[in-house]
Amino acid sequence: MQVLTFNFFLLSIVGVWKPQGWRGIKATIYSIYQTIIIILNHLFLLSLLLDIQFKNIKIDNLALIFILLIIRQKIVCIVGNCPGIKHIIVSLKKSPFKLEDSKEEFIFLRFEKIARNIITYYPMIYISNLSVQCTGFIAAMDPPYALPYNGWFPYNYTRTSKTYWATAVYQMLVAFTMGSINAISDMLLPCIMCYMCGHIHILRYRFRVMTEKLRIMSDNNEPEDEIISTEQKLIADWVKFHIDILNLFKYTNKIFSTVIFMQYTISSLVLCTIAYLLSHMEPMTMGFAGNFGFLTAMFIQILLPCYFADKLTFEFLDISTGIYDTNWYHLSNNIRRSIVIILRKTYRPVTLTSGFFIVLSLESFTKVIKLAYTIYNVLE
Repeated sequence: MQVLTFNFFLLSIVGVWKPQGWRGIKATIYSIYQTIIIILNHLFLLSLLLDIQFKNIKIDNLALIFILLIIRQKIVCIVGNCPGIKHIIVSLKKSPFKLEDSKEEFIFLRFEKIARNIITYYPMIYISNLSVQCTGFIAAMDPPYALPYNGWFPYNYTRTSKTYWATAVYQMLVAFTMGSINAISDMLLPCIMCYMCGHIHILRYRFRVMTEKLRIMSDNNEPEDEIISTEQKLIADWVKFHIDILNLFKYTNKIFSTVIFMQYTISSLVLCTIAYLLSHMEPMTMGFAGNFGFLTAMFIQILLPCYFADKLTFEFLDISTGIYDTNWYHLSNNIRRSIVIILRKTYRPVTLTSGFFIVLSLESFTKVIKLAYTIYNVLE
């Protein structure tokens, strides 16, 4: 769970997650800092919206508005669902999710390593693409007339050099801060799904351990009453673990469903607008490089949660295979009948959804890319 701890530390730096245990003056100062971050995001978004000219819509500004809307929803999700996210983290640390032996620790470390790779490499890729994008916008500056980003301001920023540079620095600072929030918040859901995959592997391991323990008790000719009592307790604990994983998955889906909806309804528009913009730019310019970096970051941003949601769905479906691979036939007839019911439940796909039509998977990722290409063809 060290990966999630570091993730929340990064979220605290960018102002959307109050550090646990902060009270009094510390909490007050952080609340002020968090309010400033939220206000800056809304002011930047408002500036871009007020600058829209319906007779001459700028594609790059339109794409940036879409991204800021997604970031706004991510901030609302994390800040508004802080108790719920804490509940998920606490649940992953206590029974029945608590690791019981060295083998479970070994299984969990495999997925901890995957989560660590996410939090190591994804920000590097995203921030580097964001830096290229910012560089492209900086190259388009024309002091004191053209700012990095087109926007409306209630004052004349071309009046003096100081006013212009103060406005330009404000825009670049907010853009980089919002990009950082976007990158860090993107890692939260994939890391949680990665940990859930680890616990599903542990669930399958515990079933194998349970059947092996009961077989040994039967081979040692222990009293039948004791075997039945142990069998019932072990299967009850296993079923509880399975139900707790399902409930935690549903709870996670409920918290992040709005973000999923926003991400996958707007992403296709963003991808097609940036692709349209790139098709009308000179390839060897900083503006082209900046928008290409923007497109790459968006592509990875959509792919990451889709991949881990797809992996989590297959891990749930693979529970039945894990049960079949054990000595389940050593169990009593009553328990075997119970296992049939359990297997029946595992055949139903468990998917991360939003509403009734968005399902997070690699197939949905392909659909987003196809939709973006279709819209791009219409624009052309």
